[in-house]
Amino acid sequence: MDAKSQWLSTVLIAACLGGIGGWFAAYQQLQQPLARLNLVTPVFVLDRAKLIRSIPPNASQDQMTKIVDDWQSQAKKLSDAGYLVIDSTAVVTAPDDVYVRQTQR
Repeated sequence: MDAKSQWLSTVLIAACLGGIGGWFAAYQQLQQPLARLNLVTPVFVLDRAKLIRSIPPNASQDQMTKIVDDWQSQAKKLSDAGYLVIDSTAVVTAPDDVYVRQTQR
């Protein structure tokens, strides 16, 4: 075997071992956070007051009903997906990303 092919095979073996070692290290590092994540129920917050304020003052009864029905439908979909959905009046503080946004149509 010449020096060039020995060098190439050494680099290839080192790359494979490094990849396997990196995967194993990442796997071990993620075991505990993933186990903790499985114990936490995901939560979403519905801000009903913000929804009511977003309704235009000249909106018809049908438009208001549709907006509220869409909001409740969104909450139902989240609940069916396994999320806990609570009203913002029950929240003291929460990260901004757990609030459900009204979809624009």
